[in-house]
Amino acid sequence: MLVMLLAAFVLGAASPAPEGNEYQIKAMFVFNFTKYVEWPDDSPADVFTIGLIGESEIMGPLERIAAQKKVGDKKIIIKKLTLEDNEYCNIVIVSRSRTNKLDFIEKKYQGKGVLVISDESPRSAAINLVTRDNKIRFEINQSLAKGGGVKISSQLLSLAVSIH
Repeated sequence: MLVMLLAAFVLGAASPAPEGNEYQIKAMFVFNFTKYVEWPDDSPADVFTIGLIGESEIMGPLERIAAQKKVGDKKIIIKKLTLEDNEYCNIVIVSRSRTNKLDFIEKKYQGKGVLVISDESPRSAAINLVTRDNKIRFEINQSLAKGGGVKISSQLLSLAVSIH
């Protein structure tokens, strides 16, 4: 089962990123990350919340995934966030338009069991979605993930294009 999941992830990582599908692919990456990240036991148990800071076309594809899938037995909730919001999210995605606030966002969620994902940031978050050779890939910053209070599995680490 794990081999099949890893193969599906690798195939997804090798998918070309045509303009119309870029955010659908990135949304599926975000969903797949949930299978390889460990959140603290004290995180809210009834729902799995993904927050988006800034404007991004990933919102629609994330909402479609949330309507069809679950993380374990948890319903997925997608929320639009501002920099001032203090609501708990399992994942916070920082859009390209807000990566200039990445330091502030990472400090805000430090130690709170939140995985911060950036989209094409010049400076990586715990996970940074990137496009290389017209393919969607991802970079992992282990110290930022640990600082955020989450643990990334070795299987996911092995699929990253770079690890810091």
